[in-house]
Amino acid sequence: MEEDYVRILSKAVERFSEILRDIMEKAHRILIMGHNDADGYSSMAIMALLVEKIFRKESIHWMSFDSPTELFRSLNNFNVKMYDSIIVVDFGSEDELRALFEILGERVFVIDHHVSYPEEYKEYVLNPRMLGVETDSFACSSTLSYSIAKSLGLSPKSMYAPSIVGAVGDVQYDYEDSETVVRALVGYNRLVLEELKSRGLVVEEIAPNVYGKYQQTVREAINKYGLCSKLFSDIVPERYSMKSWHDLKVDEKASIIMKIIERISRMDLVKKEILSELFIYDYIFPYEKFAHFHEAKEFSTLINNLVRLNLGKGARSLALSILKYKHLREDPSILRQVEQYLKEANKKKREYYKRAKEHATQLVINDVKVLTFMDTSETPMPPSITGSVTNFLMSVDKGLRDIYVVGTYERKRDILKISIRISSEDLIKGTIGEIIKEIAREMGGEGGGHKFAAGCEFTGLRDEKNAKKVFYDVIYKILSI
Repeated sequence: MEEDYVRILSKAVERFSEILRDIMEKAHRILIMGHNDADGYSSMAIMALLVEKIFRKESIHWMSFDSPTELFRSLNNFNVKMYDSIIVVDFGSEDELRALFEILGERVFVIDHHVSYPEEYKEYVLNPRMLGVETDSFACSSTLSYSIAKSLGLSPKSMYAPSIVGAVGDVQYDYEDSETVVRALVGYNRLVLEELKSRGLVVEEIAPNVYGKYQQTVREAINKYGLCSKLFSDIVPERYSMKSWHDLKVDEKASIIMKIIERISRMDLVKKEILSELFIYDYIFPYEKFAHFHEAKEFSTLINNLVRLNLGKGARSLALSILKYKHLREDPSILRQVEQYLKEANKKKREYYKRAKEHATQLVINDVKVLTFMDTSETPMPPSITGSVTNFLMSVDKGLRDIYVVGTYERKRDILKISIRISSEDLIKGTIGEIIKEIAREMGGEGGGHKFAAGCEFTGLRDEKNAKKVFYDVIYKILSI
């Protein structure tokens, strides 16, 4: 079945490449729009490179959005008719995309993988779901953008980083029908990965699932990670105390991995659930000079930090630029900018995570355990980070609850953003993405998502009391379906 889907999607990419060629040949002023995350920015970077290098267009503008509501407001505040064409990437928002098509007609081109899209404009929307691929980890916007750009003549060497950074940043692992034990890219994403591997642009290797091991010493990284620090704090030899994972030789890496496996074997913990938690496939870029860009997961985390934490237009522009241009990733002055923004981002994230951990509360509804947190403080977390905070709560809770729900209400913009994660598909009928899409629409908002993750947004609430009511109404409606 997976091979059939890859074949169907590959044919669709060929057809959509020609549609985009026709649009670009007639266009002069082009707007590229995308989602505020690693997949959205990676896809925008690839499309911008394509438009610049292949179609030689000079008048290119870009915009990114946290949510459908923000996109809708922007459509009302600027004249989209000034553009000959708009390319939209990684943004599944049915009503807003429909509004764009109604304004610009056949000059809109969409690359996406979410559940929400305007069916009547399917000739201009490349989305695997429209082809019958109803899975969350099969393809993402950046790998689809890569294939279209390559088909139209853009060199893989110029876009290897964003194609994989976007897929990894969108957590495109664990294809539900896969038998793989260690998390890896699969499906159409795997097709793109294998091509880049064959060109020597990406290296895939198994490694401990520990964030920061390419930027810190191995000992520091493992000792900071909960499960690993408890089980393996003594497993990295003292002689590696000054080396990052990137600095280790192949046999040194293999030795550490074997010691971890030997220890969990003695503890009778060699199970798929444990192995998939302890190990992951890393995607390494051998031609990158600096540690921040060596490995796709750490690169994608960097991009998400730059674009999702309200660090300003400068940080977002920097994110797009380093995804587009390899020479900027080798510039020490650019690296200093990156590190300055990261310092500010990490400070903010620690604050949001701490707030959520300290104030999260449990609801029990029909024997279903729901861990919730709603930020109504004077300085609430930005809407774009609610998904990350929800993932954080699920991680520190070890998935012991059934559903995790995080919300934030911005009084100034009168926006309520809610993110939902479920620990098992058996909890609900259908996918949480489809359910949230219907609930949000019924309640006057916008929503959508994937099989285990979803989000929705509401405006016009006027005050905190109404925002809280909507927050809890969404939770009860999820469990009443």
